[in-house]
Amino acid sequence: MVGLETLRKPPNRNQMALRHSELKKGLLNQLVIFWLVLASSWALALSEEKEIERGAKEHQKIVSQFGVYPDEQLSTYIDRVGQRLAKESSRPNLKYTFTVLNDDMINAFALPGGFIYITRGMLMHLNSESELAAVLGHEIAHVTEKHALKRETRSKLQNIASIGAAFLTGQPGVAELGQVLGGVLITGYSREFELEADEVGAQVMAKAGYAPDAMLKTIDILKNKDRVEIQHAKLEKREPRVYHGFLSSHPDNDTRYREAIKASDALLAEYSEFIRVDEFLEQLNGMAYGPSRQTGVLRRQSFMHPRLGLKLSIPAGWRQKQQRRGVQFVSQDGSAVFNLSTLKLKRGLDLAKAAKEQMGFQIREGKALTIGGMPAYLGIADRVDTPFGTRPSRLVLLADQRKGILYVGLGAGQFDLKRIAADGDFIKIIFSMERMARDDFQGAKPLKVQVVRAESGTTFESLAAASDLPNYALDQLRVINGLYPKGQPEPGQLIKIID
Repeated sequence: MVGLETLRKPPNRNQMALRHSELKKGLLNQLVIFWLVLASSWALALSEEKEIERGAKEHQKIVSQFGVYPDEQLSTYIDRVGQRLAKESSRPNLKYTFTVLNDDMINAFALPGGFIYITRGMLMHLNSESELAAVLGHEIAHVTEKHALKRETRSKLQNIASIGAAFLTGQPGVAELGQVLGGVLITGYSREFELEADEVGAQVMAKAGYAPDAMLKTIDILKNKDRVEIQHAKLEKREPRVYHGFLSSHPDNDTRYREAIKASDALLAEYSEFIRVDEFLEQLNGMAYGPSRQTGVLRRQSFMHPRLGLKLSIPAGWRQKQQRRGVQFVSQDGSAVFNLSTLKLKRGLDLAKAAKEQMGFQIREGKALTIGGMPAYLGIADRVDTPFGTRPSRLVLLADQRKGILYVGLGAGQFDLKRIAADGDFIKIIFSMERMARDDFQGAKPLKVQVVRAESGTTFESLAAASDLPNYALDQLRVINGLYPKGQPEPGQLIKIID
């Protein structure tokens, strides 16, 4: 017979630990659900006044960082299209501000309170007012659905939930895992928000009289741009700069966003939109191309610096990388760089002595010569600090005695030990250096977007051959005209070129 003591025997340690673990898991699951549900309600509960205040504060930072593109006519046009769309949104009484940012990256985004931005880089890749409306409508939807606030709230609450998880489990590492989980959740919701913005934006477009199909066209253009960028980044062995991960948020095999956009056709209002194509492209004529802060001008393989009065040539496939100080040219695969900087030239300076004693270079194979009609010193400097670490470098000192400028050029390779693998390219760059002639100053103008009408026989191949774009001209021209990968312009069609 079982005794009373046996019946009242407490559970062993393993049983107690198991029960305690199950209790904590249940509390943890409830905590996560609680925070995620609360996130949306907190975002929606924020007053419109506070929302606008938050957006206005960030707006000043955005404008300060990127700058506003100085084209009043273009800005007025963008605002007109944006306001037409905003009136048809679910928050028509909100004051919307549309700003064109002076940046060449492909981007458009929105802040709480109705602050919406589009870069000139994005505008360059659009080809009609309907496509512009697609981008602006998408961003208006982010505002009306309060996606930025929801995203921020979820991120903050996820961090709080992570701390709670660490407390419940007694394992500080869980808090760090929560940070990662938070990132995954935000990334997942980003896809959710993007698809919702497609759907809501298409509805706004249709109500304003723009065919929602233009949003599908715009998405395809941006996806093609990402594909080209990924190809180029692979060649250049760098990370691709893609727009909002469009290839992942809008995969070809996912029909949901297409179905949601097409469903908005039923809301389409009448609007004489056929006349707007030319007007939009005409607004882009003469728009700046490339980085807003450029050092010198690069046309094809010819680099010119009008202020210094210097020009040189870079090898095919090489590109200019913007630097705070001086100029840097990079080989296609990124394995070689050539840096060019300037110093004030002292009268009577001995270049060889300056290289060794004043600049501290350990020189081998050094010799004095003349390059481009200017005194120069050429050699190999060992153990130089380069973007790749300490490497041997091809060194040139070039003295422009007229202007009192000393040019210092250094070329280095990623894997060089003693021998400089790309020395042939560095030598070509160095011996191409010379003073700019009078005619050079006429051509040393930054590249711009030009809108022209295609003629019979016009092909992108012929346009690329005549283009001053340094690299990938054919791909770039096709992408910005929405005709990638194999399209050709029709006779009479307005197209964009870079010149």
